[in-house]
Amino acid sequence: MEENSVIIELDTVLEYRDGQVYIKKMVTSEMTVTLTFAIIEALNKTIVEYYKKR
Repeated sequence: MEENSVIIELDTVLEYRDGQVYIKKMVTSEMTVTLTFAIIEALNKTIVEYYKKR
């Protein structure tokens, strides 16, 4: 690993239902709220787009 690398750990269970993504469980390593929100927002967008295409 590089000297400046960071490990971001997510233990998350999400459910896609009725066109929305629901968080069933989420445990993270220590991280800022801004980063956590950005990760959730990106996951939400990706999951919704994936299932809309199907």
